[in-house]
Amino acid sequence: MIRFSLPVRLLLVILPAAGIMLGGMILVTLHLSQRVVERFINDYGRDTAQREALAISAGIQEEMTLAEGAARLVSALAATREREGVPPTLADRRQITEYLRQAAALHPEAVGIWFFAEPDALGPDGAALAARDPLVGMAGTGRYALYATSQEGAVRLQSPPADFDAQDYYTRAQRSHRLTILPVHIFPIQGVPTTLVSHAFPAMVGDRLIGVAGVDLDQRQRAHIYEGHHPFGAPIAIINTFGVWGYHPDPARLGSAATFGDGPDYQFTPGERVFVNQAQPYSLERRLPDGSRLRRFTWPVDLFPGEGRRLLVMDVPLDRLARPFAGIRTAILMAGLLCALLLSGLMVLAVRLIVARPLQRLQAGVDGLKRGEYDRTLPDQNCPDVIGDLARGLEDFRQTLVERDYLRRDLQRVAACIEVAHDAIYMMSRDYTVLYANGQALTLVGVTDGETLLGKRISQFVTPETAATLAGLRQQIAASLAHTGVWTGRVDNWTTLTGHRIEAVEFTASNDPGGDILVVARDVSERDRVERERQILQRQILQQDKLETVGRLAGGVAHDFNNLLGAILGYAGFLVADLPADSPARGYADRILAVGASAKELVRQILGFARIDAGVQEVVPARAIVDDAQVVLRSTVPATTRLTCTTEEGLPPLRANQTQMMQVLMNLVINAHDARRAETGDITIRLNRGPLPFTFPDDWAVADILPAPVDAPHVVLEVTDQGTGLAPDHLSRMFEPFFTTKGQDKGTGLGLANVHSIVKAHGGGLAVASKLGAGTVIRITLPSLSGPSLSGRSVAAGTAPAVSSGGAATPSPLDPAPARLRVLVVDDTEAMGELLREGLTRRGHDVTVCGDPQAALTLLADQTRGYNALITDQTMPGMTGLSLIHAAKGRNPGLICVLCTGYSANVDEATARAGGADAFFIKPLSVKALTDRLDTLYGTRG
Repeated sequence: MIRFSLPVRLLLVILPAAGIMLGGMILVTLHLSQRVVERFINDYGRDTAQREALAISAGIQEEMTLAEGAARLVSALAATREREGVPPTLADRRQITEYLRQAAALHPEAVGIWFFAEPDALGPDGAALAARDPLVGMAGTGRYALYATSQEGAVRLQSPPADFDAQDYYTRAQRSHRLTILPVHIFPIQGVPTTLVSHAFPAMVGDRLIGVAGVDLDQRQRAHIYEGHHPFGAPIAIINTFGVWGYHPDPARLGSAATFGDGPDYQFTPGERVFVNQAQPYSLERRLPDGSRLRRFTWPVDLFPGEGRRLLVMDVPLDRLARPFAGIRTAILMAGLLCALLLSGLMVLAVRLIVARPLQRLQAGVDGLKRGEYDRTLPDQNCPDVIGDLARGLEDFRQTLVERDYLRRDLQRVAACIEVAHDAIYMMSRDYTVLYANGQALTLVGVTDGETLLGKRISQFVTPETAATLAGLRQQIAASLAHTGVWTGRVDNWTTLTGHRIEAVEFTASNDPGGDILVVARDVSERDRVERERQILQRQILQQDKLETVGRLAGGVAHDFNNLLGAILGYAGFLVADLPADSPARGYADRILAVGASAKELVRQILGFARIDAGVQEVVPARAIVDDAQVVLRSTVPATTRLTCTTEEGLPPLRANQTQMMQVLMNLVINAHDARRAETGDITIRLNRGPLPFTFPDDWAVADILPAPVDAPHVVLEVTDQGTGLAPDHLSRMFEPFFTTKGQDKGTGLGLANVHSIVKAHGGGLAVASKLGAGTVIRITLPSLSGPSLSGRSVAAGTAPAVSSGGAATPSPLDPAPARLRVLVVDDTEAMGELLREGLTRRGHDVTVCGDPQAALTLLADQTRGYNALITDQTMPGMTGLSLIHAAKGRNPGLICVLCTGYSANVDEATARAGGADAFFIKPLSVKALTDRLDTLYGTRG
């Protein structure tokens, strides 16, 4: 590429440009002036045609509003009457008539204003016919139809022809339900045929047509309106989209079709037909046969938006249009001369713009770089000369500075983030010398000044024990970094020379691309603590799940065992009743009953552990819990063990089950006795008003098993022994089912689990403290009632228990029943069913035993059997006892129903009564109690 000096380049640019500019200025000026004038003529003519079209449209639209107003008036009246629920009245018709009269009087330019209603749309036409008033209904039909005209200041109202509803001016609007403009048509006005243009508006209420309102305009009168428009002294014409002249200055052409063709003899060219058919505005130039030139402008004449049915045509001589713009050509020529004069000035400025200005901009860019302003791009880089080379070189230098500044900012951000990080971050050399340390890293080694740590090893700032641990890890760190590039480990009991101690520190080391070692250290003491707490909580949850699972298992076993035990006790009772008192077999039977009673008590404990308590909690004196248990407890432990019971006076009453609380004391005292370290020992039972402190020396282990109700009134029951004590890890497990420390065949592991279940059922708290070789203290906290203490044994004393559990006392012979009953026994355990059959048969009843509830329903449905009573077990395959009772009561409401259960977590006395049972027994049951209850129920109903 040839490169010239700046002076030569300027000369090469200025000389040719000056010649071309001067020569072309004249041609451009002449051509431009012609084009500008043509553009002004077109715009001016189009604007004039638009104004004329809008003026004509406005005049016609004003006349159309007369019919629209009538339609709106009728729609409003009809809608109002429809909301009121009544039809329009004759007064409404007269209101419409008055509107037509006033509209015709105020607008005499309209030939006529009319409204024709649908049959019965303005109320019953029969009522209007009876009024014999043509202003409210046509003669002969009563249908509302009036035509109002104004001539010479007088308004005349007349009825339309009888077939008006078959004419286009009515049917078009009737079918389309929208504004309709009819073509020119002939209509008699006061007996005179008149050429009209009609505008019809439908009156609607929703989708229902009420009638059609319209206004008729005289086409000749409209022609007078058009004749008043002469823009540029030229007449206008109106043509519709069908090519028919709606108005023409030549009356002979009014209503005739326009001619289309090539040549001056045709009114339109073939190319104009598309614009006429679509009512689109356009302009073009026409030449008349005499050689004169016309400019034609058209514009749509729309009576409502989007109508597009007619065009205004305006033919204006071209010389008339050009007169207002004659001075524009002169102005443009003068402007060309002024441009030539300015050319010399531009040439002078060229040197300044091409040379001086670029150099000044480059100088400003260099000054900005000196001030550190790196964000502005240098100008003139695209210039293909020396100035462009300079600009591009300076721009490359600026980009380098920008990149360096970005890098510096990134390093500052990274350093700031590292400095505020919660982890300790070190950069070390291969010999573990510290090259960098953030603030947390300084805290980890116990220094405050970074200069103190840099260049040294962190082992110099920790205790010898911690330093020895780090030294032992170096070989492992080096091997891991060489093999995988990463090492992770931890140091426990991290201690600095300043005395700062951390439970555990986790280290992560990785290779740095520069050959150094990046070490991140984190204090994980809190994380370890949380993990330990999580494991403890998980063990507690697993223990609770274990208790619930064993509880369900115990309940299921108790149910089956109660059925077997009930049969054993029942048959043993029969033996006792049948055998002589001095018979050896009678003694064996008595022993069976005694052993059965013990087994029954064990089952009751199992049911208590399974959260199934047959007893009812009653309001009892607090001291009665200990007083009632003393006799039994003293007979339970040997005389070598001293049992001491102390009770505070004036204790508030409790809501408790005394039998269950006796079980609690029995289990605790037996465990305390078994924990003796010798043949003798002391056991102390204390009952006091709470709250009381539960504090022990540091060498005692203390565990809260159940939270105590410290915010409510309560009493404290403590059992203390001086036995062997318990290991700390046994405290949380001692209340688990089947957990025991007594050795093989010395305990079931259910006693303390039963204590836990009973105390929890009473809403109490449970805590234990123990020390190996010193003894154990078990505290039970029970909620108390507000009020004075009770001296009696129970507020409910003397009240018969709601549930009979049978009893294992020696039964008396069954006396004959007062009435022979037909009894149906339903139990899926065959032994239990046969037992009840035997016992009830001995009493004199007729007994049927069934093991299937569905089969029992079939037997009950047999009316010939005439059952008086139903005795059913609760838990059976396919159907529960309550469901069976419900079905049986539905068929025979007078049937005596007795529900028995060995175990059910969802059934108690209240539930059984609510389900329709007349009596409720818990197995093992007493056959005598059952038969007595059955006879009582039958006696009350008989």
